[in-house]
Amino acid sequence: MYNKEQKNDENFWISYADLMAGLLFVFILVIGAIVIKYIYTQNTLEKEKAALNSSEEAKSKLFYELAKAKNLYETTKNELDKTSKDLKEKEEKLSLNLTEIEKLKALLLEYELNIKDEKDKNEKLSTELLDKTNMISLKDEELTLLADKLLVQTQIHQKMVEEFDVAKLKIKNLTGIKLNVIAKLREKLGKSINVDEKSGAIKFSSNILFDQNEYKLKEESKKELSNTLKKYLTTLLGDKDIKKYIESITIEGHTNSDGTYLSNLALSQQRAHAVMQFLYESNIIDRKLLSTYVNSSGRSSSDLILDKNGVEDKDASRRIEIKFTIKNEEAMKELQNFLGEKK
Repeated sequence: MYNKEQKNDENFWISYADLMAGLLFVFILVIGAIVIKYIYTQNTLEKEKAALNSSEEAKSKLFYELAKAKNLYETTKNELDKTSKDLKEKEEKLSLNLTEIEKLKALLLEYELNIKDEKDKNEKLSTELLDKTNMISLKDEELTLLADKLLVQTQIHQKMVEEFDVAKLKIKNLTGIKLNVIAKLREKLGKSINVDEKSGAIKFSSNILFDQNEYKLKEESKKELSNTLKKYLTTLLGDKDIKKYIESITIEGHTNSDGTYLSNLALSQQRAHAVMQFLYESNIIDRKLLSTYVNSSGRSSSDLILDKNGVEDKDASRRIEIKFTIKNEEAMKELQNFLGEKK
C-alpha cells in the first residue's frame, strides 16, 4: 500500500512539473516573440525614419507600423496577463486537487483497513465454521456409536425382560407348589395341628416342652410331641407327591430377649438338638429320611414374635418351630427379592 501511494505521489508531481515546464516554455516563446518583434519593429522604425525624411508617405506608413506594433504589444501583454491568470487559477485548482487527493488517500486507507478487518473476520468465521463442521462430524460419529450401544443395550434389555418373565413364571410355579404342599398338610393333619397357612411351619411353646432355662424335654410333653411330629413328617416325607418338592426340614430353637444373645443361642441350639435326638430315639420315622432331610438350628432371640402393638411377646417368642423348604426355595426367595427391587 505504501508503494502504491508513493507511486501516485510521484506521478502527480511529474505531471505538475510537465505542466509548469510547458507553461514556462510558452511564456519564453511569447517573450522571445515580443523581443524579436520589438527588435524587428525598431529596425523597421529606423528604416522608416530614414525613409520618412525622404518621403511623407513613408512617414505615414511608419506611424501605421508603430501603431500596429503597439497594438501587437498590447495584445501580447493581455495574452500574457491572461496566461498568468490562467496559470494562477490552475495552481489554485491544483492545490484544491491535492487536498482532495489527501482526503481520497485517507478514505482509501480507511477502506483498505476495513477490507483487512473484513478479511480477518471472514478467516475467523471460516475457521469457526471448519471447527463446527469437525465437531458435527465427531457428533455424528458419537451418535452412531451411541446408536450401536443402544441397540446392544436394547437387545440385552430384551433378553433380561425374557429372563425376568421366565423367573416370574418359575417363582409363580414355586409359590404355587408350596401353597399346594401347605394345603395338603392342613388337609391331612386337620384341625388337631395348627399349621401356619403362609409358611407351613408348626410351633411348640417352650413352656410346654421345657422347664425354665432347661433344654431337657419334659416327660409329659413327649407323647404329644411324638404324635404331632409323626403326622407332620410322615405327611411331608411319606407322600411321594409332596416329598419330591421337599428340600429340607429344620427344627429351630428360639428364645426371648431375656439374657445375653450367646447364652440364648446356646440354649436354643440345645433345645433344637434335644427335639432332633428325640426323633432319632423314638423311631417315629425312618432314620435314613431323618439324616437326609431333617436338621436342627438355634436362632437365639434373632426372630422374636411381636404383638399387634409391636411389643415383644416373650412367651410366644420362646418356642420350637419346625418348618420345611422346597427345592430351590432359597434361591427363588433371593430372586424374588431382587425382582421386587427392580420393579
